[in-house]
Amino acid sequence: MPRPPTRNPRLQDRDYEILEHLMRYRMTTPEVLHQHFFDDSLPNAVTKVTSRLTSHGFLLSHPLFSTQTYFGLGPNGAKVMGLSPRKVGPLGPQSLLTEFGILSFCCRGPIQRERLRVCELSEYNPALLARGLDSSHYYLDTDQNTTRFGLIRVDGGGDVAHIVRKVRQDIEHREQVPAFRQLILDDRFLVAIVTLSNEKRSALEQELQKLSTPVSFRVEVVPELRPLLVRHD
Repeated sequence: MPRPPTRNPRLQDRDYEILEHLMRYRMTTPEVLHQHFFDDSLPNAVTKVTSRLTSHGFLLSHPLFSTQTYFGLGPNGAKVMGLSPRKVGPLGPQSLLTEFGILSFCCRGPIQRERLRVCELSEYNPALLARGLDSSHYYLDTDQNTTRFGLIRVDGGGDVAHIVRKVRQDIEHREQVPAFRQLILDDRFLVAIVTLSNEKRSALEQELQKLSTPVSFRVEVVPELRPLLVRHD
């Protein structure tokens, strides 16, 4: 179980919610904060709160792309959430691309989703915490009356064949784990791919249909991945 937040007199309830949000997504943007925590306020309300939290060391601001910035936990925010202050700082290029893709998939589109933290995955089904498998990129996908356990893969700039090959490996590795294999057989496992253009989405959807598997797929576009991809290269 994660450590509960340490109460701090300088923090309000909404401030704690923002810090919890950062524990889940590792980064966030003013746009996402406005949508989730300030939807009844003007955008400058976000600026006032984030400026206060940054000035007190609860948040840190980092460049995203162009004139855009993103927020991560600051040293005091890390302390409040039970993390070492030494773990704060800007994300590396690969991590930034991946985490922004996941944040966008879950929080910036018309359908709101929630990334699962590793501690929540342990509560959901400890058998899914398999050695050698990444456990930090999952969510629950709800489609009409069906809920599936979803893995999020962010396009890192490879061609369509490369991405499909990686997806196939994702599935094959999980088929070796009994708990995952049962989800797959029950049509309760899904792979979501976050890519950077409609053209690539169409190509991916066509190629994924050729895979012989009961796994479902979801492909969504986040055009803002492109400048991060250039930065990553």
